[in-house]
Amino acid sequence: MSAYPKHPLRGATTDQLAWMAGRWSSKKEGERLEEIWSPPDGDIMIGMFRWIRGDAVSLYEFLVLKPGPAGLELHIKHFAPDLVGWEEKDATIAFDLVQLGDREAVFAPRAEEHSGWAVYRIAADGWLEFEEVSERKAPESALFLRFAPARRPRSVRLDA
Repeated sequence: MSAYPKHPLRGATTDQLAWMAGRWSSKKEGERLEEIWSPPDGDIMIGMFRWIRGDAVSLYEFLVLKPGPAGLELHIKHFAPDLVGWEEKDATIAFDLVQLGDREAVFAPRAEEHSGWAVYRIAADGWLEFEEVSERKAPESALFLRFAPARRPRSVRLDA
């Protein structure tokens, strides 16, 4: 039995995922994580993720939420610190939106080698959570991240 559906949810728009927009940050065992999502515009949202270990970035991700033939798609591209992509030049890790709640979105992987659903939600305390839910991995080995709403950086006046 699947933890979540596997078939794309039709009819959803990025406006229904606007709750993800913002700058989110976290600390995990002395490491710093940051995820930034743009507000929906043109039915697309873009995101950026970085994982910093010590004083060096260990990985970057570029994320895109966009409409596709079967519904909303999440595409992820990973990069090493020197900006060399992990996936082939013309490839991304692709997911389809399969379930959408008030403040939870579940994405199923398209490729069989990617074993888990990607689940984004806003927890009761207002934090953004990301969880990998897999039928093949032990629950304790699945990725679970929590991000606090980050303070906005002070604006810089360019005309001064």
